[in-house]
Amino acid sequence: MLTIDRINCTLDFEQDGKQFGNIELGFSDNRHAFAKIPVPVVCIRNGTGPTLLLSAGNHGDEYEGQVILRRMVHQLAADHIQGRLILLPALNYPAMLDDARLSPLDQGNMNRSFPGIEGGPPTAAIAHYVTSKLLPLADAGIDLHSGGSCAYYLPCAFLCLADDADMTKRNLALVDAFNAPLTFVVDGKGSATGFDPIANQAGVPFISTELCGGANVDVEATAIGWRGVYNVMRHLGIVDGEPDAGTPTRFVNGIDGSGYLSAPYSAIFEPCRQLGDRVAAGDVAGRLYATEEVEREPLELAFDRAGVVMARRNGARVIRGDHLFMVASEMERGDVLARN
Repeated sequence: MLTIDRINCTLDFEQDGKQFGNIELGFSDNRHAFAKIPVPVVCIRNGTGPTLLLSAGNHGDEYEGQVILRRMVHQLAADHIQGRLILLPALNYPAMLDDARLSPLDQGNMNRSFPGIEGGPPTAAIAHYVTSKLLPLADAGIDLHSGGSCAYYLPCAFLCLADDADMTKRNLALVDAFNAPLTFVVDGKGSATGFDPIANQAGVPFISTELCGGANVDVEATAIGWRGVYNVMRHLGIVDGEPDAGTPTRFVNGIDGSGYLSAPYSAIFEPCRQLGDRVAAGDVAGRLYATEEVEREPLELAFDRAGVVMARRNGARVIRGDHLFMVASEMERGDVLARN
């Protein structure tokens, strides 16, 4: 098994002011035998107050969150806040450099690597550092995701139901403050190695997002994420003011109310629906044109459930098993806690 030599951080998280540093990963391969791998970390602290842990680039090809945190790093001075922000603008830094979902060092998926392994493979070692050193400092956290290279998502927050109902209520308070147009509700027990459930197990309320994707930076999704992060900072009292209320977030059921429409064979896919469309079971979703067999009649695909189109594939060429759309039904806010 690949292992790291060492990991440490150059910052003093108890020091006031704005500090730029790195989680320094010692790892030896053909490229890094005489080098360190620096995962960027920024700490902005002003006196006493809550600590918010903010991360992006958990998957390296997801960029809206990376832009939001990089902009925040340069626009926020220490005297703009009360408390502490710990920002990880490229959590899976090797993957970000490779413009890829997974780390080129070990093919590690950061969001399947928590709580991590001390001294383990690079991705698991970074996850362990975050779990053991940074989460204990945090009063709340947000992990900013988007669809990456393969998919586009309707911009939304993610609410992970925790094992403990009180923790779920604390997560719900964060999504209420973040106030994305939609909040996708999932069961934490179904993603045991993800950042959200591990944070909850550590006693830290935590939410994540999906902010469009396609390995691009979407203007509207970035604005939603920027406003949402500031709303959470206001909710926690880190910056002055009340969260921007707007229209309350609507909830969609990712526990047992969502499903994928997948390609049964390799083809060119012609979609007939867009993100955000409300569809009924039986509605035409699109058509498949066989890649090799031009003479083959196109196959018309239909949705098997009603709901909101939450995600679609990026790219027209698809292979068997590729998800083309993801649809989820809406749910009432009062049903969220009842599902815990």
